[in-house]
Order: sequence, then C-alpha cells, then structure tokens
Amino acid sequence: MEVYVLVPVRKTVGAKVVGTLMLVLAVVSLLAACLTRGITLPVALVCGIVWFVLMGNSKEFEYSYFDGEVRFAKVLNKNRRKSLGSYPMDDVIQIAPAGDRSVSQYEREGVKVIDYTSHDKDTAYYDMVLKKEGETLLIKFEPDDKYLEAVEFKYRQKVIRRSTQA
Repeated sequence: MEVYVLVPVRKTVGAKVVGTLMLVLAVVSLLAACLTRGITLPVALVCGIVWFVLMGNSKEFEYSYFDGEVRFAKVLNKNRRKSLGSYPMDDVIQIAPAGDRSVSQYEREGVKVIDYTSHDKDTAYYDMVLKKEGETLLIKFEPDDKYLEAVEFKYRQKVIRRSTQA
C-alpha cells in the first residue's frame, strides 16, 4: 500500500508584499491609462502579469512511501508534478524529529540540506538522513502519523517518533 502526504507551501512575506504592490500599481496604471495617453497601459500589463505569477501560483510538496522507497515531488498549481527524488530505505540512516540528538550530528558543513517543508513556523518537521553515492543528505519534511507508521512497519529501527506529552 502506498502512503503519501501533500503539504502546501506558504508564500513568503516578501512575495505577498511584492504581489500586493504589483496589484496596486496595475490598478493605478490602468486608471491612469484610461484618463490620459501615455505609457501607463504597458506598465499596468507588466504589473498585472507579475501579480498573477506571484499570487496565482501554488506549490505543494508530496511525500510518498511505497515498498521500501521514499519519494519526493513538487506539485505546481495542482496540475503539474515534478519528481524531486526517490530514495531506497536501505540508503536511509535515520528519520527523526528535527533537532533530535540522533540527527544533530549530521547538521554540519559538508552535508547537503534539502528543505521540503511548508515553511509554516507552527508545524514541526522531521529530518531524514541518508547516504547516496557517497554523499550525505539531510532532508527536512513533514510526514504525518500514517506515513511514519507505514515506514515503521518494516524499518522500525530507522524511525524515531516525536514523543507525545499530555
């Protein structure tokens, strides 16, 4: 059985500010183009296009686990899917909550860090450490309980779960 998690990525504050500014500039330029003759119509079109690109796009990360393989993909605008990587569990050293002592030794120079999180400050994420072709990777991601249970079924020794406190 394949298990997957879909995590929407939050837009950064900078993208939101620039997008809002572009929308305001587009509206002002369009109004100015209606009232006067000049170069304001192309400015309105450019600002409108920039706004559409910044605010109209959505990005999600998809994590899937199937038959001893962990896969990552990026989904753009809910219709375009791009594979980001596929890793056999034999290459995985540890999956643990971010900041756990078992993975903290890998958070150093020379380790390639890949971030597949939502960038939501209130959401806790996990680190997955793996060795692939002599390179050590640290992948940050946000698996749910069902995903972790599926991985633990066969690879219990490689997964450290976040402790639940009452």
